[in-house]
Amino acid sequence: MTDIAQQVKEIIAEIWRESPGGTDGAWQDIAEDMPLYSLEEGEESLGLDSLDALEIAMVVEERFDVVLPIEIEPADIRTVRHVVDLLNRLISEQR
Repeated sequence: MTDIAQQVKEIIAEIWRESPGGTDGAWQDIAEDMPLYSLEEGEESLGLDSLDALEIAMVVEERFDVVLPIEIEPADIRTVRHVVDLLNRLISEQR
């Protein structure tokens, strides 16, 4: 796992713990391919919602000093792996 992946998991775990439906889970409990939120009822996910996703985006921008594109679709950042891939691309483009 890359350092970026661990940092993204730490951000998500912190927000997950503060979320109304959250848990006391640690960043190590988050699989890279686990959906952060459900697109369909009954789908397995961490149970985060759109406000959690917005908070994740804001913390990621601040922590990594990048600007996320406005036109980004929720499906583009659905898992830890998606967030890490996007961050790697943005870091290389914006620095």
